[in-house]
Amino acid sequence: MPDGVRRRALLGAAAVLGLSSGARAQPAFPTKPIRIVHGYSAASNPDTIARLIAPSLMETLGQSVIVDPKPGAGERIAAQYLIAQPPDGHTLYLITGGANVISATDPQAAFSTLKDFTYISTLTMFPFAIVVGASSPFRSLSDMLETARKNPGKLSYGHGGVGNTLHLSVEYMKAKTGAQMEPVAYKDIGQMVADVIAGRVDLAISTFTVFQGPLKNGQARALGVTSKERWAHYPDVQPINDVVPDYEVVSWLGLAGPAGMPTDVTDRLAQAVKVAIALPDVRSRLESMGNDAVSSTPAAFRARIEADYAKWKPLARFVSQ
Repeated sequence: MPDGVRRRALLGAAAVLGLSSGARAQPAFPTKPIRIVHGYSAASNPDTIARLIAPSLMETLGQSVIVDPKPGAGERIAAQYLIAQPPDGHTLYLITGGANVISATDPQAAFSTLKDFTYISTLTMFPFAIVVGASSPFRSLSDMLETARKNPGKLSYGHGGVGNTLHLSVEYMKAKTGAQMEPVAYKDIGQMVADVIAGRVDLAISTFTVFQGPLKNGQARALGVTSKERWAHYPDVQPINDVVPDYEVVSWLGLAGPAGMPTDVTDRLAQAVKVAIALPDVRSRLESMGNDAVSSTPAAFRARIEADYAKWKPLARFVSQ
């Protein structure tokens, strides 16, 4: 082949390769502002946490980060909005452990936590407390459970709503022990606290933050913590796991996107979350709100979703009662 023809052929091939490479190239992420939706009202804990990490995400990713509350229907509105968005990482969802409970126990839920999301990283982890009033005869978790086993239906426990994580945490404990207690659902958590202190309900399950005042001033005491080990914020409270083997309930907040997000985008977002959560002022604020600041890999977050889902699925019967 003559040199001129060979040269033109090589140039033509290079041009085709360059065109092909350019067609395959993807723009660097992110290319526009990032929106974080969540299922709670403005100034709620999830909203506060989303706004707390937003400035660091903005600095790391080089784009504005907008927090967009979409409250209602127990996170269902926010979840359904998220899964309808393109899986490009520009719309994210601040998901709570409660969404996983809904997906596992509500057959009418319009989303699946196993199928509809890409998991990026956890943000916080926190256990719950079993609390009694100061005048309660129960001095230990063992005493309370023994009474509940020997006197079915005699004891009542307060919680924040049928089918939520708190309600099912006690039903999970009952299923593992054979204890029988009557649930009392409260719309007004302040009233639940007042009823525990007054002895109108025998015990309650809630976050430590809700009972922080009564626990400090001696109006209430915590019999157990739902984490497998003692919790650093309340180290004197016995883990339920000490009395009920293999019992553990630790809820969380995390960041997710629609299913099918590219791995490189997910990994970049997870790294940005890790940077945000490591900031001393962010960690301090989260801890003051009753959280442990904990980031994770996407794979570790996905594993937690699957493990929790398997825990809650058998308890679906308590949601429909």
